[in-house]
Amino acid sequence: MIYAMSDIHAHYRELYQRLDQLGNLETVCNGPDRLIFLGDYIDRGPESYKVLYLLSSLQQSCPERIIVLRGNHEEMLLEWLDTYTGPGAGKPDEHGLIPWNPWLNTDRDYQTFRTFLTGEQWGRFQQLLSARGEEELNREAAEMLLESHRPLIDWLRQLPYYYETETQIFVHAGVDEEAGEYWKWGAEDRQYTEKHPASRGHFYKDIIAGHLGTSRLAGDPRFHDIYWDGESHYYIDGTVVRSGFLPVLAYEEKTRQYYTLGPYVRATGRKDIHQVRGELRPIRAPGYR
Repeated sequence: MIYAMSDIHAHYRELYQRLDQLGNLETVCNGPDRLIFLGDYIDRGPESYKVLYLLSSLQQSCPERIIVLRGNHEEMLLEWLDTYTGPGAGKPDEHGLIPWNPWLNTDRDYQTFRTFLTGEQWGRFQQLLSARGEEELNREAAEMLLESHRPLIDWLRQLPYYYETETQIFVHAGVDEEAGEYWKWGAEDRQYTEKHPASRGHFYKDIIAGHLGTSRLAGDPRFHDIYWDGESHYYIDGTVVRSGFLPVLAYEEKTRQYYTLGPYVRATGRKDIHQVRGELRPIRAPGYR
């Protein structure tokens, strides 16, 4: 079985419950299954650092069975770090302008950034808010994050953009489908993490993606499960920020059948701890409900 999740957006509790429901990954790390994460692990929720740290620990403990891809929100964090700590940091460009990146400014109340800091660092950052200009504030903030979490950021930088099987492409947003089987050739990285609008219809491989909320794709604000277009596309971003629900796609490789795993089911005994719990509901029709 292949399991997939996407767009966790700093919702650690929801992620942890789903991992518990997957038998604490016993069938993944010590069995035949695989687990694929499709990106957007940070921002919008309360525990960005905890989510990233958990995923990095899991992936490094079972590197062949747990695949972690990058999303556009990870890209934005890395681009911000490069702007203020990279080789060209603080140097004017060809137009005489100092490079600027808005990531820290768009982090409401510094909710994401703060999760990476110690209490001492947070106190120091608060003092800097009124004492530093914007460029210097961003530079010192980026240096603070790297000061404590460089190994985690190095791990983030090496995450792949997609994962391919014989019949599928797992990706955060999508691929260049107009190129057919040559979709990898000449494609820009942003295609994988920011593709919009969502593709529909037939492709020679199934595309499993996140990025766009399934409620929007289904045209139903109450729908937050897995959306299938009836052809080759499965979208699994359940907009956890609003719904509190983190969809889990399950794929049976022998039968080539897709399922959605039902809501979280708590273990009732010791035998259940290492077993997948919950109803596997076949996805059979467009906009499956």
